[in-house]
Parts: sequence; structure tokens; C-alpha cells
Amino acid sequence: MDRPILHGTDGIRGKVSASPDTDMEALQAIINQREVNGRAFMVIGEAIGKMLVEQLDRHPKVVICWDRRPGNAMLVSGLTDGLHSSSVRVIHGGVVGTPGLHDSVLGTKADAGLMVTASHNPYTDSGVKFFDSNGRKSMPNLERRIADLAWKIAEEGNNPEPDPESCLPDRMVNAERGHRSTLARRLDNMAETFGIDIENSNWAEILGVGQLLLDSSGGAATSWFAAGLNRRGIPTKEVSNEEKPLNEGCGAGEFSPTASWTWDEMKVSDHVLLKSLTELHASKPPVGSLLGAALDGDGDRCLLIEATENGACVIDGDRMADDIARAWDSIGIEKATMAFSIETDLSLTSADNRFEMDIDIIECAVGDRWISNQLATNFIESESWPSLIGAEDSGHLVLASPHPEIDNQWSLVGDGAATLILQLLVRATLFNNEKRVSSFQRGWKKRISVKGTDRTKWTGEGELADSVEKIIKNHFNKDQCSFSRKVIDGETSLLLLIGHVNEVLISIGIRNSGTEAKTNISIRAMSEIDGLDDLAYSISEYLKEVLVHSSSSES
Repeated sequence: MDRPILHGTDGIRGKVSASPDTDMEALQAIINQREVNGRAFMVIGEAIGKMLVEQLDRHPKVVICWDRRPGNAMLVSGLTDGLHSSSVRVIHGGVVGTPGLHDSVLGTKADAGLMVTASHNPYTDSGVKFFDSNGRKSMPNLERRIADLAWKIAEEGNNPEPDPESCLPDRMVNAERGHRSTLARRLDNMAETFGIDIENSNWAEILGVGQLLLDSSGGAATSWFAAGLNRRGIPTKEVSNEEKPLNEGCGAGEFSPTASWTWDEMKVSDHVLLKSLTELHASKPPVGSLLGAALDGDGDRCLLIEATENGACVIDGDRMADDIARAWDSIGIEKATMAFSIETDLSLTSADNRFEMDIDIIECAVGDRWISNQLATNFIESESWPSLIGAEDSGHLVLASPHPEIDNQWSLVGDGAATLILQLLVRATLFNNEKRVSSFQRGWKKRISVKGTDRTKWTGEGELADSVEKIIKNHFNKDQCSFSRKVIDGETSLLLLIGHVNEVLISIGIRNSGTEAKTNISIRAMSEIDGLDDLAYSISEYLKEVLVHSSSSES
């Protein structure tokens, strides 16, 4: 019987804890307690090294980067020691956002990269993401192989102690410098495509306010991103603080894609960006003004904050992708490709007839690795910036990025800083633009997370899935409704029902989180109909009863 896979949707994550005495206990802590430790990372590093040697038949080269979580030094040392035990050459890239590791892998011509982070999770958590030689996140077949090798190593029972010398890298590079260099090139590529003179644009008019507030979640971009935008003439102020814990009371991880607030709610909020906005704006800014932007802790996603009549709301990945398409269409781009996850607004994927350009829309599993895989399986050859978008409503936008070493070759990466830069240029392009088409009309969407679930019980199939489908059909008993199940490549625990209720297209998906002990319910509809909130509540109550001993759900 296969041992459990160690990876979730986006890497291995857990609370950083002390190492147990044996390799087996160390790996079991990831599965049973959702804890990561230095000993487990020694085993994982050794497993990754063995896998690479197996594939390449030579001594591989691996880059390790990390964010500033307090437990990361132990985990980086463990990975380095484990990789060395498999005859891997190890390069340390230092503290940087996840997009910086992508650039480092390509820039050093490494065989793989490891990013030590837990993204938007609390600072007490950490983990690791695996990137291949193309700077792409790992896929399930590779993660299965890593798990098999790691469990095999643990079962041998050698349980070595870390070697201080083996915990040191063979070489060091400045990954942040490389990331900033690539980001500057991306800005120039995008500005050239849209014909925007950044430094001579009237940003107060474009933004609708005199200054953009930036919340980098206390991550690597906190010390330089706002300053870089200011040098380009875009008035920006950083509000997060590197002296405070990563992600605590700040950043995109604290926001829901559908969140909105009144000014009074923002004034008493514990979130630094919301509170800072009320302190900056003594009078209400014009509706539609771009007030702020938030990155997550490892810098690979971004959400925007826009002024409403009575406060502010989140501009999510769906809206940002649509705005990019509108801007491309307005400048005469003839063809674009857009990839979306199964949690994307149904109205967006059905609204491409607004455009003059041809759009190829692709649906894929949740996770930016699946989006990248659907957009292109290898590097893209192009003399100009390719018109590709991959988006999740959480603020993950995958876009083409110039290869740091090879001209006219493009990789794909999710980068919150690049997303914000692009959104600023898109706003400038659409500002007073008579050729712009209207935004898509949002459908209805609700997501609930049932926390504390035993994820092994939910597979998306069998008796429990049948019971959920029965709840749904009984709920709409008096309406004209029809649903069928749909399979999405990469979603191993998904129950996805697509159908119509009184001719309104509806999608209902239930899937396990890949990073936390919770099971997510996502309901989407082309337009709001009565009873959808009640249905979401009924499903969540049933899942709590059958999957959780005692917990609460959170919308």
C-alpha cells in the first residue's frame, strides 16, 4: 500500500516544531499533526536528491531560497544536509519572494529549486515548494515519487544527526537582486506593449487618489517595491512592517476575494492596510479609485482594494484578468489565451463575446501549477510579450516573464509584484479609452471552509459524495433542475456538479484543501437565485457532522 503523499495543493506545509528522534516520526508529524521539522526536511532533501540523480544520471544542482519565517533556518539546513547526502550541489539564494526562486533557477541553470515558505499561512508555519529546471511548480507524479523515496529512507531506520558542514551551501547568489532585475524588464515589456510612458503619466488621475497604499505582508518586497514604484513616478507608500511577524494583521492572505467593508468597519479593523486607508483619506475618495494593493507573504499573489460608495472592496483575480483582457482588446491584440480554475466566476468565462480579439478559455484544477501547465508545457518563443493570462480569484495571476538568460524566450510565473505593475498599466490604458469594452457582469459566488476535517474521509466519490448530491437535488426539489458530475484533471478529492436551476447555470464544488485540515465548498451561479445561501449552509453542516469531531465553518 502506498504511503501518504507529503505534498498538498501547493507544497508541503505545517507548523514548525522540534525534530523527533527518528525519520519515521518526523514524516508522520507532517501527515498526522500537520507539523514540519528539520529532520523531516533532511529526509525530504535526500529524497529529492535521489530522485534528481535517478533522472539525470549526474550530480544535480539545486537552489534553495526562503522567506523570513522564524523557523526557516532549521528547515533550510535540513534540506541542504539531505541534498548533500545525495551528492547534490546546493546554492543558497537568501531571503526572497517565491517569484525570485523561479528567476534563480533559470539564472543559475539549476536542475531544481526549493522555496522554503508557507505562503499566506501564519508565520508559525513553514514548508517547501519544489520547482523544476523550467521554474515550474511540481506536479503530482513527481510529488508521489518524492514521497515514496522519503518513506523508504525513513523505513531504513538510519536516523542520522545533521552534519554542521553539510548544512552549508556550496555557493550563494543574491536571488532578490535577480528578481528585481527581471521585474524591471517585465515592467518595460508591459509598458511598451500598452504604449504607456510611466514616468510622465498622471497617476493621481489614473488612480483616482494621490497615493497608492501597498501592503507587502512584511515579506521580501516590503523594503524595496514601494520605493521602486515611486522612482517610476507612481506615488506609493508601504504600510506593512518587517519588524512585525510575516502575514500577521496584514497582506492578501487576510482577505477574501469577495470581501467589502464600510469606512466605519475599516476604521476599527485590525488589518494594517484597511486601517491605514481610513487614516489617509479624510474625505471619501471617488468611487472606483484604486486605493491599495496587498501581496501575500511569499509575494506570488496580489489583491487590489477599490473605493465603493460607502467604503472599499477587494478586486480579485477574476476582475484583474478581465481588465487585462479589456486592455489587450483595446490596443488591437488579435488573440489571447486565458486559463481559469474551477472557482472562477461563471459569468467571466461566459462573457468573451464582448471582445474583438479571439480568446481561448481553458478550465483547470485549483492551483497556479495547473494553470501554468494548461497555458504552456515549456518555454514560449516570442519576440514580444505573449498574451497569456492564468488567474485564480485568490489573486494568483500567472503571466509570461522574460527568461533571465535567453532572448525571446518566456517562462510562466505567478508574481504579485508583476501583477500589481500590470494592473497599474492596465488602468492607465483603460483610462478615458473609447475602445474599451465593458467589464463582465459578476455572477453569484460563495465559498465556505469547513475547518478541522479529516480529509481522508472525503474523496469526492462514494457514499458521502452521493449524500451531498442528494442534499443538493432535494434542496431544489420544486425547481426545474438538472446536474451532472464533471471530472477535472488534477483534482483528486473533487465533487463537481454542473447544471441549471430554472435555466440559471450553477456549479457546486466540494474539495479538500491541499494545505490545511479543511474541506472547501464553492457555489457559483450566473446570477443570484433564492436559496443558494441556505444550500451552502446545509452542505457545510452535513460535512461538519461527518468529517469533523468538533469545529466551526467560516465563510
